[in-house]
Amino acid sequence: MSKKVVFLELGVFPNILPLASGYMEAYARKDPALAGAYTFEKISLPVATPEAEVLARLKEADGDVYGFSCYVWNAAFMRRLLTAMLAWKPGATFILGGPQVMNQGESYLRPEHENVVLCNGEGERTFSNFLRALLSPEPDFSAVKSLSFYRDGQLVTTEPEPRIQDLSEVPSPFLEGVFETGKYSWVVIETNRGCPFKCNYCYWGAAIGGKVFKYDNARVEQEITWITRSGCMYLFIADANWGMLPRDLELSSYLAREQKVNGSPMAVYFCGSKNTPDRVTEITRVLHDAGMLASQSVALQTMSPDALKLVNRDNIKTSSYTELQRSLNRQGISSLVEMIWPLPGETLASFQAGLAQLCELEADSFQVYPLLLMNNVELNRKRDEYGLMTTKETNENSEAEIVIQTKQVNAEAYGDGVRYVYAVCSLHTQRGLWALGRYLSKNGLARYEELFKSFVTFTRRFPQSAHSRFVEASVKDNDFVRFDNLGAMLYTNFHTDREAFDELIENFCRTQSFWSDPKARFLFEVDLLNRPYAYLGRVAPKKHKFEQLRVLSAGQEGYLVEIPDEHLDLLKEYITVQALPGSKNRFEVNHKRVQQPTMKNRILREHHSYCQDMSQRMPSLMPLWRDPMAAKARKLPVAARA
Repeated sequence: MSKKVVFLELGVFPNILPLASGYMEAYARKDPALAGAYTFEKISLPVATPEAEVLARLKEADGDVYGFSCYVWNAAFMRRLLTAMLAWKPGATFILGGPQVMNQGESYLRPEHENVVLCNGEGERTFSNFLRALLSPEPDFSAVKSLSFYRDGQLVTTEPEPRIQDLSEVPSPFLEGVFETGKYSWVVIETNRGCPFKCNYCYWGAAIGGKVFKYDNARVEQEITWITRSGCMYLFIADANWGMLPRDLELSSYLAREQKVNGSPMAVYFCGSKNTPDRVTEITRVLHDAGMLASQSVALQTMSPDALKLVNRDNIKTSSYTELQRSLNRQGISSLVEMIWPLPGETLASFQAGLAQLCELEADSFQVYPLLLMNNVELNRKRDEYGLMTTKETNENSEAEIVIQTKQVNAEAYGDGVRYVYAVCSLHTQRGLWALGRYLSKNGLARYEELFKSFVTFTRRFPQSAHSRFVEASVKDNDFVRFDNLGAMLYTNFHTDREAFDELIENFCRTQSFWSDPKARFLFEVDLLNRPYAYLGRVAPKKHKFEQLRVLSAGQEGYLVEIPDEHLDLLKEYITVQALPGSKNRFEVNHKRVQQPTMKNRILREHHSYCQDMSQRMPSLMPLWRDPMAAKARKLPVAARA
């Protein structure tokens, strides 16, 4: 009678294809002895799934062997599940794998549970050898490389299994029928393994392996074809540096062609190569033109040379990122610059100046992450050297430690940095003062850094405003770590408390010296009409008394406005408008873009997740300013236009 293996993956998003489990199963099944001795079931659930529901699924599966895939965001959850499952089925065997648990046997294993083992590296060979050992009446795990376990009260760790250099050794779970088509919304693919960089806050290169090994082109192309036929919505390319290899451009073009034929995916995400901006730009253009990429992430992390050196990232050229930013701007492709706060060596002043400098370089959007300490990263060994102080994440499923102090940043400065991030994101990324901010910076009336700092100072004077309550709660509770924190802010400022946020920004602007400039007041009013909507719904009339332009009407989808002659060129300088030859001064501001209708009967976290996605594609969310006749012509049938 065959034994049953049950894999569990708890991802950040719902309905993710469990790639790691698929690799383990495909590799095991190529051995006829294992294929005949075991059956396999894969459970993939979002980490936010209630614990009782996950336990019910594990018990219903009723496995003899359970494999848990452990990452920093789910490791605490996995600990609780392991305890519960050991009590429910003490005769089962459990194996833990993943970057959070590897080489951490003392933390995750207990002498009284000799039926729990841990994998210390790549899983395919180790897992299959582990299954072979289990076929013996008296399993001996000591011959299985890269394994930790307890035996007779002693922790045993076997010698490491060498990395797989020829990846053709690993069968493709896509091509071997391990995954069902039409089942997953998110699909993950890797075309190579390894990272040549050793940034000491990351376990990708430093812990998992520096040298890059790749799957062959024919296999990757066949997997891409499978994915484009699968009906998935999203594809994540899980390589550390997509665009590092010349073939990555060819594979991106192949993906675009197959997507056009087969219809999937709707969007693609990847981590761009660090030192090949020209190739990443071309890849971005290919995927953008295919409609699969609204905005490309630029993983800059910091503008501080001191911080780059301390985190072992100074071999990655900052100039490569800034050139990538300029190139994306030239092609009209939006970008999302990723930063980390606070890195060792970064000061509050250097961080604030760096973000402001990127705004001046016309960066579209930002996503600022906290610095997390995870198992198996170099920074863990440098806590004292760098003065790192941490606090536990409030999410009960996570084991992340949030760095809240360094030698350069005390607790107060850390909080001020978080407040500054929210100012940048609310005024710039989410377009609160998009046109006005650019005008002030370009004309020397207020540099971006001054604008953001002033906004922080002003909003702290009104702690009862919805915006201030959100920001201060995030500082206090470290919600800054949440992957959807900017989505939560967008939901607050641009949906539930939209009118209050409009009023807060107006009151702020009225206190600033630039308010005496009629052009600044005009662009403030433009921003008031231009501020995007998170959800598709009726556009509300504004309470503001317009003085620099006229709002002729507010309709279901937007506004009809009239621009004075003296401000017409200024509008076209800071806002993209669509006008016909001979157009005059009237424009339709149409807010119907890519938004979804307000989601009813959804929990708050689902709203935040949706708004996070919207926040990362702001250019596609912005309203269209167009000549009313041009808009009307688009709605007429072809014959009527002729």
